[in-house]
Amino acid sequence: MKKIITLLLLFVCIAFSCERDDICPEDTPTTPRMVVEFRNVTAIDNTKNVAGLRIEDFDDATRTLDDDHSITSEDQMLLPLKTDANETKYRVYKSYANTDGTITGNPDVITITYDTEEIYVSRACGYKTIYKNVLLTITPEAGTDNWMIFAAPENDNQSVINEDEIHYTIRH
Repeated sequence: MKKIITLLLLFVCIAFSCERDDICPEDTPTTPRMVVEFRNVTAIDNTKNVAGLRIEDFDDATRTLDDDHSITSEDQMLLPLKTDANETKYRVYKSYANTDGTITGNPDVITITYDTEEIYVSRACGYKTIYKNVLLTITPEAGTDNWMIFAAPENDNQSVINEDEIHYTIRH
């Protein structure tokens, strides 16, 4: 009987020892991803889908962002940026296909450079990183056509502070 009472007291103490601010709520903004929208090169106000869109980590082609749900639609992508560096690179394919291990498609490389700043959120959530002076450049892969014509920031001195707005548009 003493063991049961001891265990019950231990359980009650543990259950009520956590404070409200020890748990980070899911709706608390954390380190944002960069929102990039694809638009028509001739009608710049119109979004334009990219058929066969695939996003790969530049240094590790086996790590694709498709698996991380970074493509919100075929006309928009969410790109996580590195918090421990000032540059992130991705290979972005148009018309991607993998037929028996043979990769086809038209890849372009996007390089994103930025400055990082850590901002305190709360005791439970810790810090989040925001990105300032964000610059996106496009480089076609050797031997392929440049399907991305140019990239334009939505604001001068573009910053990535949240995922509620478009940060860059890529015209194709």
